[in-house]
Amino acid sequence: MSTTRTPVPAIGTLSQRQQRGMDCVWCGVTLTAATAIDLGPRPLRILDQVSQWFPRSCDRHVDKAEYEKLLAHCAACPTCLDTGCEDGARLRRAAREARR
Repeated sequence: MSTTRTPVPAIGTLSQRQQRGMDCVWCGVTLTAATAIDLGPRPLRILDQVSQWFPRSCDRHVDKAEYEKLLAHCAACPTCLDTGCEDGARLRRAAREARR
């Protein structure tokens, strides 16, 4: 499976609540434990130190991002058009879920 992660806005453009994972990194809606989707740790360089930050999103934006990744992946992947690949299958499942 691919380790490609959904791109997120630059941390410097986000509010403190978005940086801390309390609000969606895209729309700023307040998240709860039940509604937040962890987007995985991201590297953060401050001066000479490398740390991590942990962005979170609402489900509406993750679905859209997964669909856009599917379109980009399938256009560039020669295997997807012939026999299919694991990454394409995962992204197709996410796109189907987004339509529900």
